[in-house]
Amino acid sequence: MVLLKFKCSPDRRKAVVNVSTTTSSPTLSLSAAEGFSPTFQIVITLSIGETSQPGRAITICTYGSVFNPSSPDDGLDTLALGTIGDVHSSVDTEKRISLGNLKPHFAHGADVKSPDLKQREWLRFITIPAEGHVQITHNMPIDRMFKYEDRLTKNDLQPGETYRFHLNSGYVGSSWWCWGDLDTDLKDKKLSAWQEGINIDKAEKPDEETIVKENWILGGNPAELVFEDIMRYAEFRIVE
Repeated sequence: MVLLKFKCSPDRRKAVVNVSTTTSSPTLSLSAAEGFSPTFQIVITLSIGETSQPGRAITICTYGSVFNPSSPDDGLDTLALGTIGDVHSSVDTEKRISLGNLKPHFAHGADVKSPDLKQREWLRFITIPAEGHVQITHNMPIDRMFKYEDRLTKNDLQPGETYRFHLNSGYVGSSWWCWGDLDTDLKDKKLSAWQEGINIDKAEKPDEETIVKENWILGGNPAELVFEDIMRYAEFRIVE
């Protein structure tokens, strides 16, 4: 699901989130497939670059984005959804490895229309701290890299080659966000499906009395939280 993107003038921005991507190691060992090396990972780092509320954390819903954690037990492989462009050789344009571009339909339970997003068990949230950063990792051992590739195999990788990849911009962002930290000020709060700017769920906005009495937090306008990919690409080198 490619995220809906809306333009926002700089004066309306509530915050800018810097996004950078690297790998858990600058090298990928060909022997890793035989279990002699730690699992190779794609590492995505999020930090607050600009903000209208200094000192405040930001919590985002990761559903539909490259930030959504993969969950093998539930059959969810975020990398297989087209969230990352082809892994390609830095010198040979014919060497391109597709990580997958699946468009699955996810069946959700009775909680799908709960007004409290926390009650929708299939949704995941992460907090970007006011200071520092948060990281999302996706496992990408050699066998996984070639799972959906139909032209090349791991035997086509040669020691000394450098490969690059970038995040698909359509999956960099969030469809719901708010100020606050999940583990502290949001711990006992309900996260309202209603949000400013766009109301995809056609959720009902709680009135002021209900917001206070029942501890509701409303979603911010997705257009006003800007995500900037500050790296053109990440790369790694093949070794024995």
